[in-house]
Amino acid sequence: MNEQDRKSTDIGFILIVAVVAIVVVWLLLTPFISSVASSSLHRFHLRSHSFAWWSVQQPIPSMYNFGNRYEVTEIPPGFIDPIFEDFADTTEWRYINHFPARVLTWASRRYRNLNDGKDRWVTIESSYRGQTLTTRFHAKPVADGGYELIRLPDKEAGR
Repeated sequence: MNEQDRKSTDIGFILIVAVVAIVVVWLLLTPFISSVASSSLHRFHLRSHSFAWWSVQQPIPSMYNFGNRYEVTEIPPGFIDPIFEDFADTTEWRYINHFPARVLTWASRRYRNLNDGKDRWVTIESSYRGQTLTTRFHAKPVADGGYELIRLPDKEAGR
């Protein structure tokens, strides 16, 4: 092995160690800096500021200490008067580990929630150390059994 090959190998190793160090620092800062925790919450809800920022965060392991819940309903938000909401036929909130948006994006949960070709409204909620993020999606059926995933504006996301 000549000197040039060793330098390129060393640069690759240094790059890997640098990425690992950055990830470790990010994880250590999460409990102490609210903007770091908020960025992770937004990542889990597919609401990062940009695709590039979401992509950069992918090497960071998913945390199990976020409280993630979701609800899938056939009723659009605001359709039922809150007085009658207790009598509505809605599903219950369920807990889910990291990446709560996977109830619409991953194969088994996607099939279970969307296999009948009807409109669905999905609310996901994550919380961590006093921060809570709620996102509501409308899964709208389109041709050939597919769905268009529409994130509703924040004012419609809360109930």
